[in-house]
Amino acid sequence: MAILDSGINKEHPDLKGRIHKEFNAISPEEPVKDKFNHGTPIAGIIAAKDDSNGIKGISPKSEIYSVKVLNDKGEGSVDHIIKGIEWAINEKVEIINISFGFKNHNKKLKKIVNKATSNGIIIVASSGNNYINDVDYPAKYNNVISVGSIDQEHERVKFSPRGKIDVVGPGRDILSTNNLNDFSIFEGTSFSTAYVTGLISLYLSEKPTIKFDQKAIIKLLKNQSLDLGIKGKDNTYGYGLLQYK
Repeated sequence: MAILDSGINKEHPDLKGRIHKEFNAISPEEPVKDKFNHGTPIAGIIAAKDDSNGIKGISPKSEIYSVKVLNDKGEGSVDHIIKGIEWAINEKVEIINISFGFKNHNKKLKKIVNKATSNGIIIVASSGNNYINDVDYPAKYNNVISVGSIDQEHERVKFSPRGKIDVVGPGRDILSTNNLNDFSIFEGTSFSTAYVTGLISLYLSEKPTIKFDQKAIIKLLKNQSLDLGIKGKDNTYGYGLLQYK
């Protein structure tokens, strides 16, 4: 899977050997470093080693493709995101995790998202930390899985927006790897997104012969989620909390 983010600290003990390939979409000639401390915790939630030390990722055997599209301040342009998605398509990844978003629709972004999903790639994206009824792009696109956040009591976290939400994941007090070879506590829909990506990766690894097209993914989300809030899909929790059943 490709993690489009601020880069990943591949020297972290829990992530060493987990990065299969990397690409710097901002400066292709420069190495990938995570100075913003965002991509590293995302990677830890998804794929930290299954050993007796540190934490265990949800899908610890998954191959990680690290794609740096956010700079050292956590900022990214649509053009860099497009370059990152294009690279991931060429690498034939199965999943793309995008734990950030943009407020406005962009035709070029929508076009590359369509290209990725038409190539069978599952895109999972953060709905944003907007506090209001406004989901970020690309999560807002119909062919992208949009993820919101809940707390330990299965209640919506106040920063998680309402709107086009497909599923939710834990988004508060999340322990994960950091860019200083240690661990920190994080919160936000970014980390809920990593949780969902990890579970989808786990499902794919267990059913390698099944082609997970858009219809199959929606069925998976329905069947594997704990319904929360109003019965059925709603604009706060989507299908509910995605679980491993």
